[in-house]
Amino acid sequence: MVAKRRGSQSQMKGFRPGKEPAQLKKKRARAQLGSNASWGQKQAVEVVAGKSPQEVQSMVTRWSTTLFVGGGVLAVGGLLLYDWSTAAGVGAHVLAGVILFLGYRLRKQGPGLVEMAGSL
Repeated sequence: MVAKRRGSQSQMKGFRPGKEPAQLKKKRARAQLGSNASWGQKQAVEVVAGKSPQEVQSMVTRWSTTLFVGGGVLAVGGLLLYDWSTAAGVGAHVLAGVILFLGYRLRKQGPGLVEMAGSL
């Protein structure tokens, strides 16, 4: 006689726990999120769902490093642009500041994204 399994109702039939395809993980994560979630929350779930915490950690590190390098290059380029046009130099420095701020925010929110990947 075969004993019935009494597992969690959230497991997908036909897949081992944690091994369902990424599309199904994203679909399940979107369903858990609800309709009153903000656009940013929906995008974060789209990016993180279906990935392991290690993948998300490397992705956050790669993106934040790219943003910091890009902001640094723009800052140096802004210094060179002051010789050509003050407005261009100021514009480059403002853009560099925005990019560096985004890199800082991404680096600060990285552990939360890794935790979210582990829970999805």
